[in-house]
Amino acid sequence: MRLQVKQILIGIAICAMATPVWAKTKTVDLEVTQPTTVGSTQLAPGEYQFRAKEQGNQVDVLHNGKIIAEVPCHWVQLDKKSDQTGVLLNANTVTELDFDGSNQAARF
Repeated sequence: MRLQVKQILIGIAICAMATPVWAKTKTVDLEVTQPTTVGSTQLAPGEYQFRAKEQGNQVDVLHNGKIIAEVPCHWVQLDKKSDQTGVLLNANTVTELDFDGSNQAARF
């Protein structure tokens, strides 16, 4: 009986350590037509992809498949699930990434 309890506790501990592996990576594509800022990074006109891991604290900014910046973010709870994936801008500054079907957004 005592051996079974230890095995169960070990199994739970392994599952808890593996939880970050289950986090999904979410992506958003953005075509920049004029200089745009995300965090402290200035983006020149071109096509970019933002890649965020759920439960992560940064967003990778990719250009031509290469990471050009890692921008700190925090996750916020939305009032309702987003209807579409998109980028919120304020005066040519990226402020938030929304993901289709999710009630969480990455905010800068």
